[in-house]
Amino acid sequence: METLAGMIPNLKVEIIEPVLCKGVPSDKDFKALDDLAATIAQKHKEHDFT
Repeated sequence: METLAGMIPNLKVEIIEPVLCKGVPSDKDFKALDDLAATIAQKHKEHDFT
């Protein structure tokens, strides 16, 4: 993550944790996707993107 952040220092972006899944997704993986979607939706609301 730090490498990615170092490559884009002039952009006003926020790096959020990715969801990584190998193979068939489990219930835990789907929960992580739901959490990621909720985080993205919240960030959009905070910045009036919706």
